[in-house]
Amino acid sequence: MRKKLDYDYCSASPILEWLGDKWALVVLLKLHENEVIRFNELYKTIPSISEKMLSTVLRSLVTDGLVNRKIYPTVPPKVEYYVSEFGETLIPYLEQLKQWGQENFETIMENRRKISIEIYCKVQVYIYI
Repeated sequence: MRKKLDYDYCSASPILEWLGDKWALVVLLKLHENEVIRFNELYKTIPSISEKMLSTVLRSLVTDGLVNRKIYPTVPPKVEYYVSEFGETLIPYLEQLKQWGQENFETIMENRRKISIEIYCKVQVYIYI
């Protein structure tokens, strides 16, 4: 189980947890793009997430108040998800972060390639010594 950040020490802990979660911000942005969406529809829009992980992330976002979950009393139950009013206040910052990532994607990938080559070369030298 992942250790929670110290909320008393740092009031930014919740946002750091969301940033550290591989899927939370992706799910939040997908919900924002689709406005109101059912679980299976959302699941289809995120190619590599598992159903269990999506369920866990949605539960966490609902708990934190960023996402609303509406259950309709039908058989079978119909459940819809959408970004809450509180969650909408976070969206402009996520959009800026997304834009920065898109603008700097090539630089980031090039830096990763350089580091990978350096590490590979060091390993090869070590093997031959």
